Amino acid sequence: MNTRNKNKSGKTAAALLVAAAFLANALPVSAGGPGSAAVQVLKTEMSPRAAGMGGAFVAVADGVYSVAYNPAGLGRLYIPEASAMYHSGFDDSSLNYLAGASPLPLIGFAGLSKPGVAFSLMMADAGSFQYNLIANDGSVISRNFDAQKDLVLTLGYGERVYADEVNLEGFKAAIDQYLGLNVKYVRSTMLEDDSPPSTLAFDAGWLMTERNLGLSLGASISNYGGGLKYGTETTPLPTILRLGAAWEKPTVMDQSVLLAAESDFYMNESLKSLRFGLEYHFQRIFNLRLGYKAAEDNKGMTMGFGLHYGDMALDFSTGMGNEVYNSSLIAFSYKFSGITISENKSRSYHKAPRPDRAAPARTAPAPRGKPAPAPEKKKDTDFFWIY
Repeated sequence: MNTRNKNKSGKTAAALLVAAAFLANALPVSAGGPGSAAVQVLKTEMSPRAAGMGGAFVAVADGVYSVAYNPAGLGRLYIPEASAMYHSGFDDSSLNYLAGASPLPLIGFAGLSKPGVAFSLMMADAGSFQYNLIANDGSVISRNFDAQKDLVLTLGYGERVYADEVNLEGFKAAIDQYLGLNVKYVRSTMLEDDSPPSTLAFDAGWLMTERNLGLSLGASISNYGGGLKYGTETTPLPTILRLGAAWEKPTVMDQSVLLAAESDFYMNESLKSLRFGLEYHFQRIFNLRLGYKAAEDNKGMTMGFGLHYGDMALDFSTGMGNEVYNSSLIAFSYKFSGITISENKSRSYHKAPRPDRAAPARTAPAPRGKPAPAPEKKKDTDFFWIY
């Protein structure tokens, strides 16, 4: 790529990041009021990587956590993955999240590549409280109740639906587009109800990537569908519309930088959010993440880091904003690299195998009595791998 195209890519990336965040923020939302939706835990971050980047993940969407932000990203899977996350909440509340994802060994509906599927299980506990009843004789009867327990089971599917080169003023853009869909079972138990309400909800997502420049655009809608019926009242779920853009660029050696911006709209509440994130990857081992959340009550900085060793990864994030909302996430993930099901189409640093680690080519033996052929000149594979 020449200097002119590099400069053009940088300007295009900056324009997309700003447009996705601020243009989309002008969209209207219904005035249901903050906190009026049921199962508020559905608005919680599920990925330490995403949380460390301020939650700007809809256009990044790769790996097993795509199912929580943009199911279209499941179409980018090429090996099976699994992850377990623990989210420490306020006081004695907690959240546990388990997820697994894998490409399927068959071609998808669009006939372009193998699709990806995922499942996840989220279990949230809002803690307990003590109920004290003063009897007629003056004695106090105490009992502990579970305040609220939520369970969300998700099944997701995503695949690539478009792949072609588009000529943009002399530059050939390698465009891939993905679509995805989730089906959710949501159950919420309040005060140890013997018949807790439950419902089905749906997520849908779209993702477009340009592999040569490292640009991507993403959009998703989450928790769309029926509500939960408490007594005679039906309370809707917190439907979230996410719009975002991301730009990833290799820097030097095995390092790269990722920038992301996103706008979130809570359609059943009068809430919006602007999110910005940065991730820097050092030598395939260490990831440093910073983020910022604006235009919401829980605004402020976020930070996180990740450690990779072979197929294993440990990720951590924490908030640095309002003390009441601050929480920490930690997750352990594993990639089953010995099971390769789909071809890797991503240029992302944590997926692209290094060409210089491939097995050396064998040279045919020389005929008897003739000199051996000169060895083939080795190409500068590192240069082509980075750029």
